[in-house]
Amino acid sequence: MRLFLKEKKKAIILFSLIFFHLILISFQVPLGDKQNYFERAIFSVFSPVQHGVIFFFKKAGEIWNDYFYLWEVQKMNKELKEEMFLLRQENSQLRRALRRLKAERDIRNFISNLHDSFLVTRVIGIDARNIYKSIIIAKGSLDGLKKNMVVLDWQGHLVGRIIDPISLKEARVQLITDIESGVSVISLKSRAGGVLKGDGKGNCRLEYIYPTQKVNNGEELVTSGLDHIFPPGIKVGTIVSIKTEASLFKIIKVKTSFEFSELDLVVVILGDSKDVLLKGE
Repeated sequence: MRLFLKEKKKAIILFSLIFFHLILISFQVPLGDKQNYFERAIFSVFSPVQHGVIFFFKKAGEIWNDYFYLWEVQKMNKELKEEMFLLRQENSQLRRALRRLKAERDIRNFISNLHDSFLVTRVIGIDARNIYKSIIIAKGSLDGLKKNMVVLDWQGHLVGRIIDPISLKEARVQLITDIESGVSVISLKSRAGGVLKGDGKGNCRLEYIYPTQKVNNGEELVTSGLDHIFPPGIKVGTIVSIKTEASLFKIIKVKTSFEFSELDLVVVILGDSKDVLLKGE
């Protein structure tokens, strides 16, 4: 009985293998121009996978190309920014050079109408303790500079005078806004005379004007020449406020004619101040 079952089991397995083999053969039987069943089954299974792989690599290629494109664009953008920065710096330097040349030419043309002997120079430093006390200019004793020589701005307004120390190629200029400065001045309108003293804050005070002396806001002050340092007729400043208090003299505030922020170039009047007489107003 067992042998019979064993033989029957073998026969069933054999017939199953033959049947499965026939099915596979039928799948591979050509159907004319059409694909066989087996090919159709394989195509149906792997076609979506193939499309997915193709789509993946296509998108990966596009992303890769876009990455390199953006990288190149960023690189070019960086190079253009650096080039633009350098061009702007160069343009700025050229503009400053042109302005300096134009300013120096204008100064020479203007000051030549006032005096025959002068020297145009640059401001290269200011007093670290108080910017309204003094400045340093880029000329010195080798250029003929001496103590008490008069310094003007490009419009011929009084800036100050040369003081010690004076080196070979540098000199210090005491500004009229320094509290230790003193300039003998006179009003063009009322002819009231006094001494202009700096307030150390960028402006000046007109001192020694009695309450009985008539002066008004807006009057222009010029050097009188009585101090034997500054020649007469140089514009100094304008009266901006007047107070009369219980004191011997009026309290008068004066705005300087020169602008501190524009002191890039200055003019030094050469020669003894006693022999200098500006031909301006």
